[in-house]
Amino acid sequence: MKKLFKVFAWISIACGLFAYLVGWIALVTKSVFWGIPNEFWFYDAITTVMLGVFFLIYSVHSKK
Repeated sequence: MKKLFKVFAWISIACGLFAYLVGWIALVTKSVFWGIPNEFWFYDAITTVMLGVFFLIYSVHSKK
């Protein structure tokens, strides 16, 4: 179970970094990807990375 949460954590962190990158690309090029306003990419990135950190902390402190 510990390993599963670590995998979830790193997938979540990678997706958050990808969303952050997409947000910056959309902001710099002044474009809108998939009809999503640019500021929502950053909100999604922050939330996803926070979820990944939660999974990482949970995996470190879990018993099994």
